[in-house]
Amino acid sequence: MKWRVFFIVSLLLVMGIEFVQSAEHENLLTVNEVEKVTGMQGIQLIPRNPRIGAGGDLNFALADGTLILITTVQKPSMYNTWKSQEGFFHASVSDIGEEAFDGPNFGEHRYVLIFRKGDKAISLSSFFNMQAGGKPFLSQEQLREIAKIVISKL
Repeated sequence: MKWRVFFIVSLLLVMGIEFVQSAEHENLLTVNEVEKVTGMQGIQLIPRNPRIGAGGDLNFALADGTLILITTVQKPSMYNTWKSQEGFFHASVSDIGEEAFDGPNFGEHRYVLIFRKGDKAISLSSFFNMQAGGKPFLSQEQLREIAKIVISKL
């Protein structure tokens, strides 16, 4: 059930969005930074492939290919689009960019952090670790730490 919910929310993030394809996004967040924040080793950056759930601009996976985090970079107007999607906004988050919120507003886990800074709206979405009872691979605290790394590079 949780996997389906994650898939639906992820699909909402990428549906109808004009993605900005550029190498500039690769510098926003590195494998080493994700490993440092999460404490996980052997993380790899994999290319976009929505068929396997890697629909972000930056897609991070474990060595076995299990996705743990996707990062999507959009125009700033997408922030309000994401925020207004039914059930997606949970609560505002302070001290992250110019404005930020976590979500979704259903289920027991908040596994998405969306923020706006300058000319970018960015979504960080953690996948679920089914071997750990379906909890997100990254906590909200870890997503916020990653957001601060990304913001420092904008």
